[in-house]
Amino acid sequence: MTTMKRRVLAGASLLSVPALFFGMHFATAAEPIPFADPAFRGVWARTDFPVANHTVNRTWFWGPTPNSPGLIEEVHDLQGGTRLVQYFDKSRMELNNPAGNPNDPFYVTNGLLTVELISGRMQVGTNEYVTRYPACIPTTGDPNDTNAPTYWAMQKVSNTTLGDHPADDRTGQGVTETIDHDGNVSNNPPMNVITGTVNAYFDTVTKHNIPKVFWDFLNQTGPVYVNDTITNTQVISPWNYASGRPISEAYWTKATIAGQLTPVMIQMYERRALTYVPTNPDGWQVEMANIGQHYYDWRYRGAGNCNTGTPVATVEPTLAVTGTPGTAVATGTAAATGTAVATGTAEPTGSPAPSETVTPGGTVTATTTAEATTTPMATTTAEATMTAEATATPSPTPTEEP
Repeated sequence: MTTMKRRVLAGASLLSVPALFFGMHFATAAEPIPFADPAFRGVWARTDFPVANHTVNRTWFWGPTPNSPGLIEEVHDLQGGTRLVQYFDKSRMELNNPAGNPNDPFYVTNGLLTVELISGRMQVGTNEYVTRYPACIPTTGDPNDTNAPTYWAMQKVSNTTLGDHPADDRTGQGVTETIDHDGNVSNNPPMNVITGTVNAYFDTVTKHNIPKVFWDFLNQTGPVYVNDTITNTQVISPWNYASGRPISEAYWTKATIAGQLTPVMIQMYERRALTYVPTNPDGWQVEMANIGQHYYDWRYRGAGNCNTGTPVATVEPTLAVTGTPGTAVATGTAAATGTAVATGTAEPTGSPAPSETVTPGGTVTATTTAEATTTPMATTTAEATMTAEATATPSPTPTEEP
């Protein structure tokens, strides 16, 4: 049995950028994995380029770099039956209609990964699903954490394709409910005193409340990178573009983070999971969990099988090919081909903060962390090797409003 290591921040030179006061042109050099499409690069750069070059001290919205090459995934009711996707720590980017308007804010979407992990149903069409299994992967915490709730546990309190779990409007009330590893809910009134946990918004569509710290995070203004310029504006527009709408209430839990049992407030959204760790440094108290990592491991590495005695066949990723609009596959490449047994471990709460050095007129160079010290969700009998790098042209998928 081999343990597959995950790169979180790879390569000695991550980004190369001219100085802010020399016209600001975004480029990357020696990328560990290139962006599969220029539109993916643009979406990433809007929120995460200012993080990477230290313009702003805030958490990643996607992650330092892509985690996978461009992949072709099936969506049966689309033209061609496939779409181009690429995985990041925090989510999966999807290129919708390649003939569409690249300036449309929903030209690139990100997947409903949370709903699929919680329900165990993988969406392959607008109303078509493949039944797999709910993911017994902790939503937050260090590897091997047994305290934080799993995605399967969140099924008891979340809206999914299996059914809804609506809540009453609790605007103005503090978050005091707790949830454990298995989804058991209790109440802990003293948690009410923690700043920012009063519910600030009630979503009448999904019928769930959003605490102030999460609502402020989703509506924050700050530096974004657009048209070769960093400017201050609303970071996510509309507020639910990246996360989707809330599908659960917020709950307090305890997770092992950096070896320490730590109080964490967590809430499930359609596309992301948000965590709040009051003891984290400013700018990193609210983070998007590494759901892109969790989902990739669940889909392609057999991770998160609740019945650890039953092997789960791995699925081979279909690599996109340069110049082919979404239907061809790469040949001669290796992927996970054996069977996997999930260990039920979790990634850390978020991607690491960047540790690059910015020189005016020069480059942004990573000074630490060539490879993550964390282990992925599954221990497998075959390591997945992505030998092909994708610079693919897109395949179609419908534009999806959040």
